[in-house]
Amino acid sequence: MSGRFRPADLAMSSGNGDGSKFLGYVPCGITAYEDRADQFDWADVYIVAQLALEGSQYPQEMRLAGSFDREPNGNIKTCTLLKRLYWLFDTIGFEGGPDVQGNMVDENSNSIDLVNHLDTNFCTNPLEPKHDFLAYLYKEQGRKDPSKVYTTVFPKLVHNTPTGRKDLEGYINFMKSKNLIKEVQEGVATNNVVTPNNGQMTQTTDDAPF
Repeated sequence: MSGRFRPADLAMSSGNGDGSKFLGYVPCGITAYEDRADQFDWADVYIVAQLALEGSQYPQEMRLAGSFDREPNGNIKTCTLLKRLYWLFDTIGFEGGPDVQGNMVDENSNSIDLVNHLDTNFCTNPLEPKHDFLAYLYKEQGRKDPSKVYTTVFPKLVHNTPTGRKDLEGYINFMKSKNLIKEVQEGVATNNVVTPNNGQMTQTTDDAPF
């Protein structure tokens, strides 16, 4: 079994940030992981991380999904999915990842069930969650039904420190400038806005890769 594959151009993530409530930059912890890859033909990876948001009793899903880009010989190469996996791994402290064939290995190059490994080793207690990470939550128009609006978590977490927040804010601003985050304003800015219904989140059902 070969070791994990990490291209030289995928630099280490700098994590860490502070946050608001329920929309915008929100402190959170990961309480569970779920694997939904077998539900979608296009997905090499479909991880759903359950986030406990600071100040809210309602969990929110962060979805990390996609397929690997591959070289002519079948080996994986730098792509959006690989970048987003390493954003997550760097933030939570997981030192494994996909090998060159796209099979998941741990830090010792042993084959693993990735989601089971993360769920066992990289979760906070759901009864007393630690909010060590920072996420960006925003309202997004439904892809299948544009008349509906959903709360979406951008699939990049950072550490809940000032450095992490600066890193995440810079990236989110970049994505917005390229129109890659299509945020529904609903007449108000998203940062520091409290959602109705005591912060209850509406889950999106649009299962397309980010």
